[in-house]
Amino acid sequence: MRLERSIKGGISTYRIVPLQGGFDYLITLDYLPDLHGEVLGEFQGTIIEIPANTYPLTHRFAVWRVFPNGSSNPIGIWDVDLEGFCQNSSLRELAPRRAVAGVALVPLSLIASFKNPSLSWQNQMERVDWLGLLKQRIQGELQNPNHNLKACIILHNAS
Repeated sequence: MRLERSIKGGISTYRIVPLQGGFDYLITLDYLPDLHGEVLGEFQGTIIEIPANTYPLTHRFAVWRVFPNGSSNPIGIWDVDLEGFCQNSSLRELAPRRAVAGVALVPLSLIASFKNPSLSWQNQMERVDWLGLLKQRIQGELQNPNHNLKACIILHNAS
């Protein structure tokens, strides 16, 4: 489900709600130049902020687990280049939105196996390579199979 966030720099937000319960997933994309110098929050004592100069990184991509009690836990937060050397300003603005929308649709293609618990939908979601999916999608959107995300890990929590 696509959500609207009224925050400075917020571009796209998707919440993935599993049919069988458990926790949800939240995928966010923010535009870094609009967030320069902003403190976004704190996670387990680590302050998450946007440095003053992020060039050549253009966007912050994050995936969170959201629990029924309202608490959340980041799977990963990355600063990435989703524009590259694209000369077309319309494509440069649209490509990141479309790439993240494509990433958010991936969970719909996962098929749960009720006979094998290791292949449950939730277990498959925990193994998703979110950054790899984003790279694949943005390369397609920019029509550049050599595009490099130049990803900078801000926070990675694999548990």
